[in-house]
Parts: sequence; C-alpha cells; structure tokens
Amino acid sequence: MLTEQTNSELGRHLLTIRGVQFIFGAQGDPFARILRAGEDDPLGHGARARELGLHESSVGAWVTAGRDLGARILADPRFSPRHAEEGPQHHPGVDVWENPLLCHVVPLDDAHLNRDPDDYRRLAEAATELLGAERLDARRPEIERIWREVLAGTGERFDLYRDFAVPAALRVVADLLDLPAGTRERLPELHAGLATALDAGQCPQQLATARALLDAVSQLSAELTGPGGEVRARGLAGLAAATPEEAAAIGALAVVVGVEVTATAVCNAVETLLEHDGQWERLAQDPAGVPAAVREALRLAPPVRFESRIAREEVELDGKTIGAGRRVVVLVDAANRDPEAFADPDAFDPGRGDGDRQLTLLGGPAAPVTEALVRVQTEAAIRVLTEVRPGLRPAADVLRRMRSAVLNGVLRFPVA
Repeated sequence: MLTEQTNSELGRHLLTIRGVQFIFGAQGDPFARILRAGEDDPLGHGARARELGLHESSVGAWVTAGRDLGARILADPRFSPRHAEEGPQHHPGVDVWENPLLCHVVPLDDAHLNRDPDDYRRLAEAATELLGAERLDARRPEIERIWREVLAGTGERFDLYRDFAVPAALRVVADLLDLPAGTRERLPELHAGLATALDAGQCPQQLATARALLDAVSQLSAELTGPGGEVRARGLAGLAAATPEEAAAIGALAVVVGVEVTATAVCNAVETLLEHDGQWERLAQDPAGVPAAVREALRLAPPVRFESRIAREEVELDGKTIGAGRRVVVLVDAANRDPEAFADPDAFDPGRGDGDRQLTLLGGPAAPVTEALVRVQTEAAIRVLTEVRPGLRPAADVLRRMRSAVLNGVLRFPVA
C-alpha cells in the first residue's frame, strides 16, 4: 500500500510517473502534455488529439477528443473507473517504462472515486432523498440563503474561490449531511487536503501534497463512520435505502466531489460569463436565464476536463481493438468543442439547440451521486452573485493550481 510506504518510496513512485509524463510530453504526445499540466493552454492539445482520432497515447492510454465516440465510451458498461481485479486501485512497483500504467497514481478507494458504474447508480438511488435532483430543487431557497450569507461576509474585493465558493459549498454539504459539530469545524481543514483528490489519481502531486491527501481521506472516513461502523452524520444515517457502508460512501463523495467540483464549476462559470460581453449584466436583469447560462459555461469550461476509464473486456471501437485492462480517456473539454457535434463550438450561446449533447459530468464517474449537488449549487452561486454584485469584475488574473490536469483547479480568483 502506498499509505504504508516511506516518504522516499512514495516520492520515488510519484517522481517516476511525473518523469514519464514529461518525457513523452516533450515528444509531442498531446495527452502527455495535458497530464504535465500547468505550463500552457490544454485546449490546443485537445484539438490536436481530436485531429488524431482515437489513438494510443505514449502514456499508456487510448485517447479520444471526439464527442460522439466519447459519449459511447462513457455510456458503455464495459468501461469502468477500476480494473477488473479486486483490491486497491494503484500500481506501486510497476516498471512504467515497460508497462506505462499511469492511472490510479495513488489509492483513492476510501474516497470512493474508483467504483464501478453500477455502484454509483446504486449509491445515487440510495441517496435520492438527500442528494436527488427533486430533493435539492426543493431546497434551493435554503441553499441560496447559504451562498447569500457567505457573500455578505466578503468585502468589496474578495477571492471568489477561497472566500466564497469553498466556504459556501462546505456549509451546504455540512447542512445537507447534517454533520456533527466537531466534523463541521474540521471540514475546512479536511478540504484543504482533499482538494487535489480528483487530480492526484491521474497527475502525480508533490510528496507533501500527496501525503496530506492520503491523510485527509483517512481522517474523513473516521469522521463519517464511528468505531462500531455506525454513521455519524444524521442526514446519512437517515437514508433508509443505504447500508452504513453505502451511507459513508455517499457522504465521502459529497465532501470530496461535492465541494471542490462545485467550487471549480462556480469559478469556471463566472470566468466564462465575464469573458463574454454583456452576459453577466443580462443575467442580473433576467435571473431565469441562469440555468441555461451555467450549462453553456460548463460546456466551454467543464470542471472535470477529462474522464478516465478501464476496459473490463476486449472492445472494438472505430475499427481498433482496446484490450482488456487498457485505459481509455475521453477529453471532455475538447469533445465539448467538437465542430462535428456543435454549431460554432467556441461561441458562448446559452440558447443553442445542441447544448444537451455536451459530455460534461459534474463529478466524473461519481456524477450519478453528485451531479444535482454541483448543478444546484453552481446555479445558486451565479444567481446570488449576479443579483448582489451585478458589476462584478476580475481584480487580477485567475491563478490555477499546478499539477491539476483533471480540474485545472483554482488557487486564487480575485474579484471586485
């Protein structure tokens, strides 16, 4: 287990994978360039990948940036976030030069990010009375009130990510799960470690960051589940259709995915809307347009930029054979701009007739559980911001995290 490795062993594991990504990226492999993260605009690499069609990347993955093929892969039960074999989903000790298994860089099983599609569907059904779309739509006034209260606590100039999006999402999740007081107090500290979770499985983090993530995942599990296996959060304990293990998994996904993906989605939506003349002001005058505007913003800037799956059996795709156990990647941000699927794909058009063809998943493979949570919160945030701050503008450039290949996560977003 990586959690039992020394810092020297874990550091060597992370550096080796990072080195492979850099070397193949330097040779021009577009997916390797995306995995390197942070040094340039990934949309150009996505466009290059789309020109190549379904192709085998040097970093051990079949890659597509086409919308239609991507949709088929994401809907196909033969593709799963996890390998078929049982046990933790990570590959320490593998010679990545001979066998480039660069998926599942660290074990995130306890964060429930590597479950089978059927598991996520079962968890979503069990969580319906807590995180289902109808339930969250009914709680919109309460959710908007939280976002409004957090915004009221900011100054004329504030950080959209640090001062607004993260604190509000944390409060919403804590209220929905009805977390104990002690866990609520610890939630911001836990989130600081958990924020890199979706990235860390695909893009090696620095040693201290990886260690903090693994520790935070263990601590979150302990906060959600008592020593006797009982569920500590009253909202989770009240899920009649969920076993204690399933309830804890739902809670972990709400915290790990429901906070950071929401915060990223809010920042992406605000940045996209402010980049297009008149869109922000238009929503301030017509709040009914928020859902369509958010949907279009997240087509252009999805909070989860690519989806990684494993072929559970040999699969034929577009005349090519994907072997069992091979990784397949869908570049969602590039597929959402596929000119064969979208009219004028780079334009911001909330009324576009093909908008529902986008591949954006609000939570990656866990989207069946988290989609409504992220969507309702993002819409609440935009509705509150456009109403209260109709003149909102960036106060400096958005600073994004290094090594954030999946989320392109926000580090700082000053606004005024």
